[in-house]
Amino acid sequence: MFSWIKQSSVVYILSNLLVLPAAIIPSFDFISNLSFVVALIFLINTSILKTLILSFVFIVKNNSNYRFNLLLMRKGDELSKSDYECVYLYAWCTLLRYFLIGLAVNQIFLFFK
Repeated sequence: MFSWIKQSSVVYILSNLLVLPAAIIPSFDFISNLSFVVALIFLINTSILKTLILSFVFIVKNNSNYRFNLLLMRKGDELSKSDYECVYLYAWCTLLRYFLIGLAVNQIFLFFK
């Protein structure tokens, strides 16, 4: 169904560029988990819909991260660095982490505004 994605070097390069900040920043997953807690504290009393979306994204991120770790163990360290499936799954996890951090920063900005 999505076989064109596997052959697309543009998508592969964009995925690698997307994960570059997450690979450079140490404990990026911890930062996104901490931002989930901060956003949850700000959203719990204001919007139930945003709280549900935040919780759903957090669950999907953790599930994707678990699947990435399983894939990493199956493929190995050397093969996973150039494997399309590993790069795309890590890019998906990183995109969800960016969303969590962005939502927390947005809620902090709205709180102090």
